[in-house]
Amino acid sequence: MQKQVEVKIENRIAEFRKEKGLSQHSLAKAVGLKRRSIMAYENKTISPTLETAYKICKVLDKDIKQVFIFD
Repeated sequence: MQKQVEVKIENRIAEFRKEKGLSQHSLAKAVGLKRRSIMAYENKTISPTLETAYKICKVLDKDIKQVFIFD
């Protein structure tokens, strides 16, 4: 029986979004999501898919390692 690996993912979406002067709604629209998805990511209720994470980083003009912190 294999031990399940716990991965904790922190993110700095809200910090970088505000730095760029974007609302949750405008970031969501740019990435092709609903505002509540961005809200859930920022509250760390859920984590985005890898594809979505890359899209968010592209809009925020940041490297994925700057936005998402893996523990």
